[in-house]
Amino acid sequence: MSSNGKSNASREFEERKWREDRAYNESTAVKIKTWGDALRNTITKMPSEGIDLVSWFVSIDKLFEQLSVPADLQDILIRPYRAKLLMTKCDPTHSAKYENIKSFLLKELHLSPAVYLEKFNSLTQDKSETYTQFSTRLM
Repeated sequence: MSSNGKSNASREFEERKWREDRAYNESTAVKIKTWGDALRNTITKMPSEGIDLVSWFVSIDKLFEQLSVPADLQDILIRPYRAKLLMTKCDPTHSAKYENIKSFLLKELHLSPAVYLEKFNSLTQDKSETYTQFSTRLM
């Protein structure tokens, strides 16, 4: 009877420990830390030029899709370092979702066809760059 009581107590302890560990691992802070660590070496810094921001967001979107990053964490993980001034203009209710942050930043940078044409016309081939690499940069 006493060994049975010990086994029940140890089983209850193990179940309680398992539930506490599970609750801890499912907490938002732990998820942010885990995903942040996973993405730290894969996300490049936000470009300083507005025109490069479009391709940066395309690569971020692909990365989020490939890694199956939860949608509720994307806005937190993508907090732009260089766009803090622009984000202060954003309504806090709109900055709660990644897609809203993305569309706000792209709209604020006023990326018009004229900006793209100017970028296209001003690009020159680097000495260390092949024609293929240069043509890729043009796109």
